[in-house]
Amino acid sequence: MYIENINSPLDLKKLKKEELPLLAEEIRDFIIKTVSNTGGHLGSNLGVVDLTVVLHYLFDSPKDAFIFDVGHQTYTHKILTGRKDKFHTLRTYGGISGFPKRCESEHDIEETGHASTSLSFAYGVAKAKNILGDSGEVIAIIGDGAMTGGMALEAMNNIAHTNTDIIIVLNNNEMSIGKNIGAISKFLNATLNDVLIQEASYKVKDLVSTLPFGDIANEIIDRGKGAIRSFVAPGIAFREMGFKYFGPVDGHNYEELISTFEKIKQIKGPRIIQVNTIKGKGYEIAEKNPAKFHGIAPFDIETGELKSKSSGKTFSNLAGECIIEEAKENKNIVAITAAMESGTGLTEFAKNFKDRFFDVGIAEQHSITFAVGLAESGLIPFVCLYSTFLQRGYDQIIHDACIMNANVKFMIDRAGLVPEDGDTHQGVFDISFLRIIPNIIIMSPVFEEDFKAMVKKSIEHKGPTVIRYNKSAVRDSEKNKENIIASDFEIGKAHIVRESVSKKNCIISYGQTLIDIVDAVNEINLDTSILNLSTLKPIDEKTIIDFINKSDKILIIEESIKKGGIGSAILEIMADNEIFKQVKIHALPDKFFEVAKRDKLLELYKLDKNGLKEVISEYFNL
Repeated sequence: MYIENINSPLDLKKLKKEELPLLAEEIRDFIIKTVSNTGGHLGSNLGVVDLTVVLHYLFDSPKDAFIFDVGHQTYTHKILTGRKDKFHTLRTYGGISGFPKRCESEHDIEETGHASTSLSFAYGVAKAKNILGDSGEVIAIIGDGAMTGGMALEAMNNIAHTNTDIIIVLNNNEMSIGKNIGAISKFLNATLNDVLIQEASYKVKDLVSTLPFGDIANEIIDRGKGAIRSFVAPGIAFREMGFKYFGPVDGHNYEELISTFEKIKQIKGPRIIQVNTIKGKGYEIAEKNPAKFHGIAPFDIETGELKSKSSGKTFSNLAGECIIEEAKENKNIVAITAAMESGTGLTEFAKNFKDRFFDVGIAEQHSITFAVGLAESGLIPFVCLYSTFLQRGYDQIIHDACIMNANVKFMIDRAGLVPEDGDTHQGVFDISFLRIIPNIIIMSPVFEEDFKAMVKKSIEHKGPTVIRYNKSAVRDSEKNKENIIASDFEIGKAHIVRESVSKKNCIISYGQTLIDIVDAVNEINLDTSILNLSTLKPIDEKTIIDFINKSDKILIIEESIKKGGIGSAILEIMADNEIFKQVKIHALPDKFFEVAKRDKLLELYKLDKNGLKEVISEYFNL
């Protein structure tokens, strides 16, 4: 087997060109077997095996800097750069990341996990090489999905007006997470080959030159050729911007790939090569269902079915169901997502309300201001995004949604600790950066019942609202026998879960964490008051002050960053009211978080039931 002897790019270079496809086949099998056990991004990685093999065969990483946009498609890169023997630990606690990590290898130049960043970073690296006199190419690998992101277009605009040595590999598979949409995707997939236009024009010009007024006729042909090329061939637009364009190239044809990249190496300046690949290449089940196999849990290779079915309805599913039910009753409700139709639970909504569903591509900033335009015109837009991607539209939340008090409803998925994807995908910052903005409402549900109530109250409220929820199953509402949620939810009203007999102890929290708090308190037999905030902004100051005044010790627990979180908000209330009591905030520390399953992350930061028992017992001196 070839793969057994590959431990670095130097080993790869020892192979003959005709051996590369055989190695690629082994790499695909290796990736499929591993991901079938660990879960991960399968389709995108299978699609770029051949491209990555050729790049490492012809270029010299890390002297030549490989910069992968998003970074989820780096599995072959990791295998070829010395991480093959650790690959079985992919996306597990203490194992290797599913994204580039500088601590893993000198071949990982940038740490990334979000789309559309590679071109800006690559331009910076290229200019630094120029200023410092360093040698080596800079190669950015970006998908056509990421090209819908405004940051990529901003970088293109900047790079094109320079003579910077940079290679942009445009990996065109017509997919991001789901099917790409929009004008840019259609543009990149224009089918008429630029070379055909060139050859035809030359033949016609040769003929016309022998005729009277040939010069004038040729000028007209040149103008016509330029117009045709601009309309039908993406390469021409790139050339007009200032790039040297090559392609499209078959991303699974080694002769084409090697020939083209060898030519590119001989040229200087900004270069673009369009490489057409097939997402899921080599695994027929993934090729037929690329959206499902973009990111997938452990699965059976023979059938493609998940090894373990979901144990229950997720909050993402519930969000989709609620929006559908409300949209049936209210024709003004629309739904928006940014290349996250399936992940945010909107697949059925998209089928049922085609004219009221908008997938704007990887364009979170645009999604928010687009929603504001809809809202200001009388519609009720639900913007469904992951917490980590909401960060990308922060200015639009402030400048467009909240200053105008626009009637936009944000459904924030993957809030809190997020499994397997590591630091770039955590949803632990949204409370801290949202609660400081005027006009916004923030809610955090525990069960299905209060989730539904929050959706209804969100629609009733005229102004921007946020409902944030974990990437987890909706837990058993039978727990409501503990009185964890209110029977009649109201925005801005906290719910008293229980009151202490002794009035000495008080615990304040929100969201699903409350389920484990109640269980922990019951198991250690602690007499304490418990308060479910429900609404994180506006926070229920009156109830909080009453509770704190009655208590000797206050413990605030939250699955969010401590700095700027709800604990900080309560301390602000105490300071404003000159209340001096003993307070502890048990929340997430000031750091970025490692790769692990959600249960493991909760255990590490003592936010599962056993960890909470320890924290509560220690603080209340049990």
